[in-house]
Amino acid sequence: MYMYRNVYTHETICKRGINMSIFRVAIHYGVNSNGVLSYDTDTKTVTVDLPEQEWIDKVRAYLNEDHAIEHATGLDTYERLTVKPLESLDNFKLALTRMWEAIDVQVDWSRPA
Repeated sequence: MYMYRNVYTHETICKRGINMSIFRVAIHYGVNSNGVLSYDTDTKTVTVDLPEQEWIDKVRAYLNEDHAIEHATGLDTYERLTVKPLESLDNFKLALTRMWEAIDVQVDWSRPA
């Protein structure tokens, strides 16, 4: 079975068309503490891989809380959304855009996970 990585959606896809439903993104905190978040769209669960348990707990707590987010719908228009990060992949991605400001963990969107 041939597998490849779709760099646009971060999903691993099988040549036969089976979507393995894992979204991965690189994260870091501090100067050089790197890790990975893996979100399973089927089970709606997240795996956090970071060097220190304290930071793993911070990320898990953040992703398990509801967040009120001002989401841009135009150049100068916003709508307030209540986001449950683990409810869907779109909610997960939206919550990740605010994670750095909330808990000092930055998403490295361009770095391979």
